[in-house]
Amino acid sequence: MISSILTEIPPVSREECFAVFERHKTSFNFPIHVHSLFELNYIENAAGAQRIVGDHTSEIDDLELVLITGPTLEHAWVNHNCRSNDIYEITIQMSADLFEGGMFRKKQFRLIARMLERATHGIAFSRRTILSAKPLLDELLASTDTFNSMLILLRLLHTLSLDGSSEVLSHQMFSSGVTLYDSRRVKLVMEYLERHYSEHISLSTVAALVNMSTSSFSRFIKLRTGNNFIDCLNEIRVSAVARLLVDEPTNSVADIAYRCGFNNISNFNRIFKRMRGFTPQQFREQFVKKRIII
Repeated sequence: MISSILTEIPPVSREECFAVFERHKTSFNFPIHVHSLFELNYIENAAGAQRIVGDHTSEIDDLELVLITGPTLEHAWVNHNCRSNDIYEITIQMSADLFEGGMFRKKQFRLIARMLERATHGIAFSRRTILSAKPLLDELLASTDTFNSMLILLRLLHTLSLDGSSEVLSHQMFSSGVTLYDSRRVKLVMEYLERHYSEHISLSTVAALVNMSTSSFSRFIKLRTGNNFIDCLNEIRVSAVARLLVDEPTNSVADIAYRCGFNNISNFNRIFKRMRGFTPQQFREQFVKKRIII
C-alpha cells in the first residue's frame, strides 16, 4: 500500500511557487518515496544508475531528465551499476496548485498542461531535449529575481513540452492518474482490457467492441500503440501483477499471477522478465529493500 512508501516533505513553503537546488554527491541513497509536489530531476554523470518510477525500471545514461507529477507515484534512483563518485543533480520541486488556475487551461499553455498530465506516470525526456533544457536550468539556478525565475521556469516547461520523443514511464495500471490514450477507439479498447484483464479475452471479442474485423483490428492496434493485441493485454496484466507484488508482499507470485489472468506460470515468468527486466520475485525484492516503512 502507498502508506508504506516514504513520504518526502519537500522544501517549498506555502508562499513559494517552486524551489530549485543543486548538489554533487558520490552515490544515491534516498529510498523509494512519494511527494505531493511536481518534481523535475536532472542528473549528470551517473551512467549505470537505475531509475525506478512506478513499475518502470531502467539503467540510465550519463544525462537524465525526468518529470514526475503524480502524488502517489513511487520513484527513486539507485546506484546499481553506477561507478561515478561525482554525480551532479539539479532538482526543481513545484507546488501542484501553481498549475491549477485558469491560465493553464488556455491554448497557449495546452502543451504544458498535457505534459503535466502525462507526467502523473513519469516522463523521461530525450537527450536532444535535455541538452536544450540545460542552459535554462543553469539560468534558473543563477537567477536572483523571483519574478524572472518564474518566467524562466515557464520557458523551461515549454521547451520540455515540445519533446516528441519523451517517454511515459509507469503504466497507469500501476500508478494512479489520467488515461493517456489519444484515440477514442484505443481508449475504448484499453478501458475494456483494464476492466476485464483477469478474465479470458479473445481478439474477436475486442475487435467486435470497435466494430472491426480481427485482421483490421490487429493492424489498427499495432499502428496506434506500437504493440500487437497480445502484448497490449500482457502489459496491462503485468502492471496489475507488479502493483499487487508491492501491495501484497505475503501473497505468492503464482496466486497473484493467476488472479491477473495468467494461466501458465512459466509463461508468465518469461513475459514479466521480458517486460520489466526482472523476475517477479526480483521486482518485489527491490521494492522491499529500498522502501522505508513508516
